[in-house]
Amino acid sequence: MIENALLQNIIIGVAVSVASSFIGAFIILKRMSLVGDALSHVALPGLALGIFFGVNPFWGALLFLLVASAAIWRIESYSRLPADAIAGILFTASLAFGMLLIPNQEILESLFGNFVSGSLAATVAIVAASFAILACAMALSRRFVFRIISADLSDVYQKTSRWDDLFFLLLFAVAVALGIKLVGTLLMGALTVIPAAAAKNMSRTMRGYILLSVIIGILMSAAGILFAAWFGIAPGPVIILVGVGLFLVSLAPTLTG
Repeated sequence: MIENALLQNIIIGVAVSVASSFIGAFIILKRMSLVGDALSHVALPGLALGIFFGVNPFWGALLFLLVASAAIWRIESYSRLPADAIAGILFTASLAFGMLLIPNQEILESLFGNFVSGSLAATVAIVAASFAILACAMALSRRFVFRIISADLSDVYQKTSRWDDLFFLLLFAVAVALGIKLVGTLLMGALTVIPAAAAKNMSRTMRGYILLSVIIGILMSAAGILFAAWFGIAPGPVIILVGVGLFLVSLAPTLTG
């Protein structure tokens, strides 16, 4: 029988993965994979400041992620730089700043995650936040797709606007903040990108692509957490390696076709 703490971890991992893999489907379509990976590292100085001031590091990470998302959106609006270049600059600055601030004993946990069960209230809050992100992303999914197909056309018809790009980045920032404890800042980008990349190899329709991305994300987290508990190791790297394995499996139809 699965222990209560392990079951709690699986529930949290699955909830976070549902939200992040759903958003990850749009990350891939928008060709923002590098942006997603770089943005996850921006949380590091927020974690460091949270530890330094003795408050929950989640709030520091969330604050830095939201500010960075707004900064990427704003700078991209007023410059000719692509989003990945802006995110890259913020990533390197944040990584350098965070490494200076964060205590040595906390570095590995911050980079690679170290999932520890919390209270029932914390679990409920994380699950609720994850599904709130999912609900918002689902409600705006048609607008996101329209922006992906033609941003200029969407601006002309005013059915969507650049504000949708900001909403998308903010939703992604919150999903990253929720997942950092699970896989760490270094690996969180992969948690959003791998399920969508694998799903894209195996799907033929938009609906099937998004659904399969979520299913793969769930399998990644649940299997990774179980394997990590079995071998007594940190779950973050195991979750990502399981995802890489699923991605390699997804290549089979492409290679045989």
